[in-house]
Formats: sequence, C-alpha cells, structure tokens
Amino acid sequence: MNHFNEHIHNHAGFGAASNNLHARHVHMAPRSPHPEPVPGEGLTDFGDFINATLESTGYFHGLNGVNQELNYLLTNALVVSFFALLGLVLGYRWLHMSHSYLRKLMAMGRFEDQRYWMYNHHKKWASFKKHVLYAPLGKVRHNQEFKIPLITNAESGMGTLPSRFHTVLLVGYVFSNFAYCMALDWSHLESSAVLAELRGRTGQLAALNIIPTILFALRNNPLIWITGVSYEAYNLLHRWCARIMILEAVLHTIAWAVNVHRANGPEQIALSLATSKSYAWGMVGTVVFSFLFMTAPAPIRHAFYETFLNAHRVLVLMGLIGVYIHIDAANLPQMPYMQLTFALWGAEYFWRLYRIFYHNVSRKKGITKVKVEALPGDACRVTFELRRPWKYTPGCHVHAYLPTIALWSSHPFSVAWAEGRTSQPALEMELEKLPSNNPSQILGVNRRPSLVPRASIYGKDGVLNTIKESSIGAGSSQPGTSSNACIPREADITSISLVMRKRNGMTKKLFDKADALPSKSFTTWGAIEGPYGGHETFASYGTVILFAGGIGITHCVGYVHHLLQLYAQGTCATQKILLVWSVTNTESLEWVRTWMDQILRMEHRRDVLRIQLYVTKPRHRGEVVSNTGSVQMFPGRCNPSTVMAKEMPERIGAVGVTVCGPGAFADVVRKAVREVIDDGAVDFIEEAFTY
Repeated sequence: MNHFNEHIHNHAGFGAASNNLHARHVHMAPRSPHPEPVPGEGLTDFGDFINATLESTGYFHGLNGVNQELNYLLTNALVVSFFALLGLVLGYRWLHMSHSYLRKLMAMGRFEDQRYWMYNHHKKWASFKKHVLYAPLGKVRHNQEFKIPLITNAESGMGTLPSRFHTVLLVGYVFSNFAYCMALDWSHLESSAVLAELRGRTGQLAALNIIPTILFALRNNPLIWITGVSYEAYNLLHRWCARIMILEAVLHTIAWAVNVHRANGPEQIALSLATSKSYAWGMVGTVVFSFLFMTAPAPIRHAFYETFLNAHRVLVLMGLIGVYIHIDAANLPQMPYMQLTFALWGAEYFWRLYRIFYHNVSRKKGITKVKVEALPGDACRVTFELRRPWKYTPGCHVHAYLPTIALWSSHPFSVAWAEGRTSQPALEMELEKLPSNNPSQILGVNRRPSLVPRASIYGKDGVLNTIKESSIGAGSSQPGTSSNACIPREADITSISLVMRKRNGMTKKLFDKADALPSKSFTTWGAIEGPYGGHETFASYGTVILFAGGIGITHCVGYVHHLLQLYAQGTCATQKILLVWSVTNTESLEWVRTWMDQILRMEHRRDVLRIQLYVTKPRHRGEVVSNTGSVQMFPGRCNPSTVMAKEMPERIGAVGVTVCGPGAFADVVRKAVREVIDDGAVDFIEEAFTY
C-alpha cells in the first residue's frame, strides 16, 4: 500500500536541512490515499506509536500527506510578493530623494526659483497622498488611542488604527496567508489527509513568517536605512506578522493533535510528547508564542511596558529555541528559515552592543557621564557627555540607558539638543541660572540687544553679499563668523540632551530622585544607543511648518536650529520656518528655554523663523503675553486647520509639515494637511513613538 516515492529535495532558494534530507512527496490517487505507517528515510524523532500498523498513523508524522512541492511554490509566491513590494517602496523612496535633491539645488537662489515647486504638477499624485498615503482609516482618528472606561487609563489604551495605506498592505498580507492555508486538496475522502496537508502548509508558512516577524522588530533593521521608512511602520508590520505566524503555528499544532487523537486517542498524544524531542519542543514553541499573543495587546503592553519588554524578549528567545529544536530533531526542511532568523537577530544584537560600547565606553575617559536636572512641569533635562564623537541628524531619536535607575530597560527619546562642546561661555551660563516666570523672558524675546535685525547673507536680488557688516548692538556678530553658522549640525558631537517627562517606571524614578535633592540635579552614568530616524532634513522645502504638542517640542527644536544654520550658510531652500507649539501651561517653556535662547540669538533668525505658542490652560490672562512679532503667544487650543489655511497662500516654494505630540493632536494636524493638499505641493511626516 505504498503510494509514496522518495527523492532528495534540493529546492532553489531554500537549501536542504542536511545532506541526507529526503522529502516525501505524495503521489496520491484521486481518492482515499494511504500513507506509510512509519517514518521514512531522513526524517527522524517521531516518538513511539501505540499501534504503528494503522493506516491513519502515518498522517500525523513527518511529511506524510504533505504536499511539499505546493508548499514551496506558495512560499516562493509570498517571498516574491514581499520583494516586489520592497522594490516599489525603494523606487518611490529614490524618486522622492532625487526630487528633493533637485528641488534643493534649484531653489537655493532667488525667490523666483521657488515658484515652480509651489504647485502640484501631478493631480493624481496629490489625490493619492490625500486619500491613501496620508489618510487615516476613517475620517480623522489614526494615532489617538481608543480608551474604554474602567479598562484603560491615561497611561494606556486599546491601540490605534492603521492608515489606509498600511491597511491595504495588511489586508493583502493577511488574505494571502489565509488563501495559501486553504489551498488544499479538498477532494480527499479521508479528512485526515486534508488535515495532514493543512499541518504541512501552516507549519511551512509559520516558519517562513518568523523571518519578517523578527526582522521588522529589530531597531537596526537594514530595511529602515534602505527604504527610509520609519521604525514605527515596521513595528506595526512586526505585530501583524507575529499574529499571523502564531495563528498558523496554533493551526499547525491542532491539525497534528487531531490526527494523533484519531489514530490512537489521547494516549498517543501523551506518548508522542513524552518520547519525541521534536514534538515536545514544538509544543513548547506553540505554548510560548500563544502566551505572547495573549499578553501583547496594547493595554497590557503600555501598562507594564518595562516588564513586558524584558519578558517579551526572553519568551521570544525561548519560543524560537523551541521551534529550532522541533525542526532540527525531526530533520525538517524548514531549518534554513530558523538559521536565517537567528543570524539576523544575533548580528543586530552584537551590532547594537558594539555601538553602545564604542560611543559610551573609553579606556581613557571611562563611561558616559549623565547629568539629570529636574525641571518645572514634571520633566527632567538629561545630558549625556559621550566618550567618543557621535553623528547627529535633526529629528533623530536615541534609546537611553540609565542602569542606576532602571537596570535592564532602555527607552526612546527625541534628541532635543546636540553640541560638539561640553561647556558654554560663562555669560550664557550665568544667564541660564537666572530664574524667570515671565514667558517672554523664558523665550528670550526681552533681551533686546541680541534681537536686533541682521542683514541676510543673500540680498533681495538673490546675489550673495560679499561685504561683511559691522556689528550692530551687543551680542551681534558678522555674517560668516558666528559659531552657530559655521558648525554644521551633522558634525561630530559629544553632548546629547534629552527631555524626559515624568510618566511611570524609569521616568518617574528619575524625576523623583532629582526633585528631592536641594540642587534639583544629580550626576550618574549611563549610555545612549543610536541615532535612529531623522530620515528627512526638510532642507529642500521653501516653507517648513513644525507642529509640536507638549514634550513633542524636543523633536522640532533640532530641525529649527539645523535649518537656521543652513540658511545662514546658503545651503538650503528653506526661507520660512513656522514653529507651532501647544502646551498646557507656561511651566513647560522651561523644558527648552536654554536652547530657545540660543536659537533666538542666531544670525538671520528674524528673517526666517516665526513661533506661535498656544497655552491651553493659562493660570491668568497676563501670563500669555509677547512683545515681538516673531514670537506670538495665544491662550487656548491650537487649530491646525486655521494655521494651514493661513500659511498656504503665503508659502514660499514647497511646504514640508511635521508633527510630534499626542495622538489626538497629530491626527488633527494630519487632517489639516489633507485639507490643503490640493492647493499646493505639501509633504507630511509624522513622528510617533507607537511602541
């Protein structure tokens, strides 16, 4: 009754698990196929059988009843679709980069050179951005988390909705996996044969989907650098790949268990698990991944983030080891998938360790020193003095390690400020120590000598001025001699400053410790890992609008400083910068007072930069005042739609818009951008830490 032919399996692109691996292909009759009752050559460790002579016994072990040729075909189709999508993303990314570079080169001169870039020259592309690329799944809600009373609190939520573009990708991915799982030979009279084929199909797809699940979770995922797609997008894909992989693994286990139970009852299940290393460790992998599936939803993940993150890594490793042993012990052909998975994870792990030790540990200078200062508004300024130079790009973020506060945890924070020196002039240091409760003084707008208008590097006719001007008032300097203009932000730096707002866990411990001290500060040791992100510099846009909500200002300050430097050097197209910051009260202004003071002293700042500050809960009307046209303060909430509607008719060249802040604020900014996208060339970039 042997209806099986054996041959060595050398399928292109996948390799063999061992030199003597023999895959068993079923040459089935149209009806009622009967597999071999015992394992074949090359496939091992199936445990003991209560009754090995039964025909149904062969359906629950090895590749008996498994259509491995079709498994490989469908796996190839899934891989090809992935690389096709990657090719499309690369093509779009390279076209976008080329377009931005050309726009930057062509628009760095006269104002007239910006006119061409103000308009949409392809209406269909503008419509695609408005209705697909930038659109939320519904009308407005995207990053604002769903909250259910009595279940979620202010620190957690039920999760967010993907965008329409991401939804299209996820639906295609989920549907393809479902279709491949259901592409079975339903003509078999015996349901055990169908279950055996389902077992092989789900096992093959689950093993394959482990690769993108791990790859998309890596901080140093090479696809981030290649495509310029944010880690948040890959993290979304990681979660969905993991869900599909786990569901397929559970189906794989259920299909096996049902056939085992049909053959010899529950006693055979217990016997197989007790006598087979492959089955036992496969069950371990399924149980561990199922537990991860149940504990990974957003409310649990956010409520116990530090515990979840550390436990998640340990459990994932345990689950992967279980799957590896399951495949290796049985000598199954999916071994190359697991080898690639461990190679990617191990290489990324050692690369992270190398970067951390290189920038933060030195034999001569020791370990990175960290200064923590408590600030009003329940926040800390945390400054890392690195041991070796570090490359900075505006808009990037880092992962901060503070072992004395949280031993095993690292948290992502936007880089608020980066310098190539560790000290400031004595006068500036003394000015920073002066207390101030006046918002105008906090922003530096009352220091009149430093705010005298200075002539731009370019004249009105677009010709570069060659005659250096004399100093005008105290604090001014000649064009081309300012340290701010001469030191590019991309230069190697050694001082990184972050602002950490008090939440739960590490940030709460950090603030409470600093706030309890008389000096409101202390020094410790730590490390940073990065930089990550910062794929867009906005230097090719004539008009840049930066929206910040609360602590999101740390993402925007670096962009402002960077663009002002490039403008002074004449190496960017940007001629208008609008910074819109919405805060709860004026205490929050202290978070960035030191750095805003330096920005407001910069050359040509009044020619380019405007600041709109919205205080949603001022303590009294006199608190919200401003005596300069370039720094405006308003009581109440910011209306991004009003801001965009006003700025679009007055724009210069193409418009770049970015936002960093609470999910609800980011969603209304997205809505405002979509409302004006038909009026001119507008690009939107959102910075969201959706962990």
